[in-house]
Amino acid sequence: MSATMDPKKTRVMIWRLLGGAVVGAVASLLFFKFIGEPNMDLNDPSVLLAAAAGVTYLLIGLMVGLGVAAPKTGAHFLNVEDAEELREERHKIGTSSFACILIGIFVLALALAGGAIGSQAALIVAVVCLVGIVALTVAGARRYDELTRQLALEGSAWGFFATLTLIGGWAALAHLGFVSWVEPLAFVGLLVFLQLLTAFVAVGRRGMLLPR
Repeated sequence: MSATMDPKKTRVMIWRLLGGAVVGAVASLLFFKFIGEPNMDLNDPSVLLAAAAGVTYLLIGLMVGLGVAAPKTGAHFLNVEDAEELREERHKIGTSSFACILIGIFVLALALAGGAIGSQAALIVAVVCLVGIVALTVAGARRYDELTRQLALEGSAWGFFATLTLIGGWAALAHLGFVSWVEPLAFVGLLVFLQLLTAFVAVGRRGMLLPR
């Protein structure tokens, strides 16, 4: 409770959120301006959704990876107690950051297919990323403590229920002819966005998004 009522920690958390929002917005604008517009059909909603999902995961992975690589700097913009916590958790956090980067590259490769890169190249990149994601997840799970393991299970459960309700419900309506089914690329974008959202829900329910 003290963490939620500490004005100093609250101000720090607000500045972190604002700083992250600014960095994310600027990076996204630059990406869509210099990479997206020349190489993607951003008028296609499915491409735009997938590109947004890929950029989001890529930025999260890079920011967390930077924090792990430079703990003193990372302690200023990541929600941790101090640099020492980043050093102690570097293997676990680092593995997760690499997985986020690979997910971002995976979705972006699909969004770029037919534009900047050919379909065969996109397929190769996608397969390599998926193999890397599975390998990192398995390797990272071996280092999980009880809390992290429980969070992973809760996040997976929330992800399943959200996917079943939203995407499953949409698929049912499409099957019955009430709505149109989404494009495969939009499906991938929705899926990874839902997983990210439900991961935040699982962590937030444990109070781990509060200022530290």
